[in-house]
Amino acid sequence: MRMLFLVASSLAAACSADDAGAPGQGIAAPKPAGGCPVIDSRDWTAWVDAQPGPDAPTLHIRGTVDLPTPGYDYAWRLGVADRALPPGQHMHLDFTAPDGIVTQVVTTMDVAYQDKAAFDAYRMILVRCGGEVLAEISDVPTAH
Repeated sequence: MRMLFLVASSLAAACSADDAGAPGQGIAAPKPAGGCPVIDSRDWTAWVDAQPGPDAPTLHIRGTVDLPTPGYDYAWRLGVADRALPPGQHMHLDFTAPDGIVTQVVTTMDVAYQDKAAFDAYRMILVRCGGEVLAEISDVPTAH
C-alpha cells in the first residue's frame, strides 16, 4: 500500500511539473478559472458621438482581442466613473467560453460597445477583463 502511495505521488509530481512548463519552452500556464481569457489585445479606440438624437450622446468603444479558442461570446458591463471632470469611465468586458469540444487555436475577435453615454465627454476609458486591465484609452474625442 505504501509503495502504491509513493508511485502515485511521484506520478502526480511529474504531471504537475510537465503541465506548468519550463521557462523558455514556449508553454504557457493555463489562466485561472474565472479569469480573463484574453491572450492579447490591441487597436483600442473610443469616442463620443454627440450628434442630436434620442440616444445622444453615444459612447463607442472598439478593440481587437486574441482568445485561446473560437466560439467565445462577450458582454460589456458599465463600471464606475471617477469624479474628475471630464470623468474616466471603467468598462468591464466579460467573456463566456464555448460549450463542448473546440479547436485549440488562437482566435482574433473584434469587440465593440455602443450605448448612451452618461457624460458628454470622457478623459479616459479603462477596459477591464477579470482582474486585468486590457487598455487605457486616453484620447476620447467627442464628435459634434
